[in-house]
Amino acid sequence: MIESSARRIPLIDEDEKTHREIVVSVLTQYRILKFVSMNCKETKILLQPLKELNIGTTSSLSSVKMSTPVMEAISVLISKSISSVPIVEEDFGDSNSQDSNKLINVFEAVDVLSLIKGGLYTDLTLSVGEALMKRSDDFEGVYTCTLDDNLCYILETIRKSRLHRLFIVDDNGKLIGVVTLSDILKYILFG
Repeated sequence: MIESSARRIPLIDEDEKTHREIVVSVLTQYRILKFVSMNCKETKILLQPLKELNIGTTSSLSSVKMSTPVMEAISVLISKSISSVPIVEEDFGDSNSQDSNKLINVFEAVDVLSLIKGGLYTDLTLSVGEALMKRSDDFEGVYTCTLDDNLCYILETIRKSRLHRLFIVDDNGKLIGVVTLSDILKYILFG
């Protein structure tokens, strides 16, 4: 799963009557981490804060603004091979602004599908902010954690909310990084 960057792997068995291979289930990163979260709570590494574990991406992190054209956001998703890109506050030229790089939302690959379903695929010059206004009402929001949160808390949040990532923010809500299921799985398996 890690070597191929696959998010799902079919579990194959042989049908007793026909002797043909059949898919009996699908193993996902989420299911593996859910198992760890529910059954390994006392494991020492799960009690350590994120800052001590060196998990996730905190450098060369891509982000967009609400005014960024959707086509540019799609380009970031494709070029970085990611499924979402964080949206940060507009800085209005003031690099010392407290709001500079403050996480406000996320643009996901599924948002592109919503645009296509809505017939807006011919006009991808609209902004990310305009695209988010077309987003489904069932969007649950952006999930965050801090570097002080431990892996047990993060896994529990992932399990309860069926997430694929949490954005790491500081006490002021400024974007620091992102931690994904793949990051956690690699750490648990290979430390």
